[in-house]
Amino acid sequence: MNAVTDQLATHSFFAGMPIRLIERIAEFAAPAEFAAGAWILRAGQPANVFHAVMDGRAGVEISSPGREPLLVATVHPGEVIGWSWFVEPHRWHFDVLALDDVRTIAIDAALLRDACSTDDELGHHLAHRLTRVVASRLEATRHQLVDVYGPAR
Repeated sequence: MNAVTDQLATHSFFAGMPIRLIERIAEFAAPAEFAAGAWILRAGQPANVFHAVMDGRAGVEISSPGREPLLVATVHPGEVIGWSWFVEPHRWHFDVLALDDVRTIAIDAALLRDACSTDDELGHHLAHRLTRVVASRLEATRHQLVDVYGPAR
């Protein structure tokens, strides 16, 4: 195994995934780093990478004209950044800002989609895990919106 494979194999998102699938993903993955305050993703841009967070924290934000950005989730080591790469039209839905220095394993989304289309087991494992991420992010967003916009009763 190479260093990227080893890192993915110890990452929570990939826990329980057969090692042959992790090795396949590692073929189109490389380490990436973002300084605190740097944008990792911007809403509306092409979703061309999938990040497994190894170190640091990232803030998932919603921006709206005339309003301050709303932090809806914080991504920690062992979590992932991005699910829009998996769902057409493959454009980011949120902004993601490095809150600390962030180190990730960046996975080429186009190559990963192609691999999923030819390997049903890989596609199943990723879809199952990404569904949990989407549900968690939607729940976090709902809580933030209720806290910010919901009237007290």
